[in-house]
Amino acid sequence: MQRQIVHLGLLIAFICGLIAALSTPAMATPRLIQIETRDGIRNRLLVIRPDDPAAAVVLFPDGSGRLELTHVFNQPAIGRDRDIPTGLMTSLLAQNIMIILPDTPFDHSSHLGLNGWHGSGIFRLSADHARDVSEIVAWVRSRENIPVWLAGIRMGAFSATNAAIRLGHEVDGLIIAGGITQCPEQRTLLHLCPEGLMGMDLFDVNVPTLVLSGGNDDPFTGDPYPETMIASALSGAPTVRGRVYPTQVDFESWGALPPGPETLNGVSEDRVAWEMVNFIQGNPPAAPAKTESPAAPGELTPMGKLFICLY
Repeated sequence: MQRQIVHLGLLIAFICGLIAALSTPAMATPRLIQIETRDGIRNRLLVIRPDDPAAAVVLFPDGSGRLELTHVFNQPAIGRDRDIPTGLMTSLLAQNIMIILPDTPFDHSSHLGLNGWHGSGIFRLSADHARDVSEIVAWVRSRENIPVWLAGIRMGAFSATNAAIRLGHEVDGLIIAGGITQCPEQRTLLHLCPEGLMGMDLFDVNVPTLVLSGGNDDPFTGDPYPETMIASALSGAPTVRGRVYPTQVDFESWGALPPGPETLNGVSEDRVAWEMVNFIQGNPPAAPAKTESPAAPGELTPMGKLFICLY
């Protein structure tokens, strides 16, 4: 019993630290937005806007993509927060990057989430998923005159890359962090894409692309994947940069570790955020983004501080 009390105390302290981090001025006020992305299909978004955003990033975390965004006491709540890279988000917002965190659409809210089946394939790789992302990007552009980038972490990289392939210049750039480049074991959710990202039409990506990976396996040398190289596969992208960290980066565990200046051995979240922001700033849109007349907001309620709810 005493050990359980200690563990509960540590969990409460972690949650309080997380809430404090997400309530800093740089994070601004999170809002819960609900939009229709396909006929009869709604999608909830957690939107965190700094005072003067320089760009927006639609961020797809690792895992199933199912966040269970809802309200608790009239405030936004995340039911499943394990895979959310809170420290990275805090660092991006501190550098005036607006964050859009999509939940699974209502027709994919099962436990498989975005990793579930859609016809004969995985929903993350589908045209319908890209259509949802297109509507999210359009919603951002209708309210902000700033570049809109897609970023995916591990499993989330499938979503971001699929959308970048299908949407083309609807977005301004792509960031892949810890992307899965091979699935030799052909696990259940990936057996239709055993080559991981390398099995996708990467040559159709036509926007600037940043590839972040961990360990000593440089994606541009093809080692240990000599059959295909990400650099050549991204031949349609006007700019490609690869950044390989000297230590193994477990992108998957970012959201589950206690907040701090350095949650990964040798690689801080501030450093990763700097890489992303530096690349975004170095690749501005060819033409200023066009904005439409603001549509009726799809907000559910005015939001206060973000409250992390564990179910």
